[in-house]
Amino acid sequence: MRLEIILAAILILLPGCVSEEQIKFNGRDLDESQTYKFTLESHDGELWSLEDQRGKVVVLVFMFTRCDDTCPVTSQNVNWVKSQLSEAELEQVSFVSVTVDWRNDSPSKLENWSEDRGYDWPHLTGTQEALEMVYDTYGAGPIEQGDDSNEGYTVAHTSPTYILDSDLKGRVVWSDYDFPVDLFLEDLRTVLAI
Repeated sequence: MRLEIILAAILILLPGCVSEEQIKFNGRDLDESQTYKFTLESHDGELWSLEDQRGKVVVLVFMFTRCDDTCPVTSQNVNWVKSQLSEAELEQVSFVSVTVDWRNDSPSKLENWSEDRGYDWPHLTGTQEALEMVYDTYGAGPIEQGDDSNEGYTVAHTSPTYILDSDLKGRVVWSDYDFPVDLFLEDLRTVLAI
């Protein structure tokens, strides 16, 4: 009888002892949300597919080459984060940027822009139709606004930066362009450890 009571107590307490600890992110937790799997054209003219990144953690950024305020800060932040990763971590992470200015950002413009800044990750573009699905799904929300530039417009947009896990599920998003890089790096390493 005494043994049965001890076994019953162990069975009651055991699940609490071995349950998974809740993962806490510094950015907004996306609770393993499903993501839109897109294929777009890279700055090198090749097709780049999110599905091909399965097995790697993905850092997804939205930007455009004529942006002179938020995009340079976000890209520099991502570049810094990338520079802090070990070789082993870099092999497990795929960085990618998607333009929010499909009319202006051709593959060659994206290539020149990324080379001028020393960014060695893919910068993607595509047709308006292909990109609008990406914008809508990831909340990038570009809005063209008339201005005095040679192009006659600029683009206002939100600045989400996503971390997707190796199953391509949304794990965390940072919505501000000037996110604390140390906390973003911590979130990235947390996702790498999952």
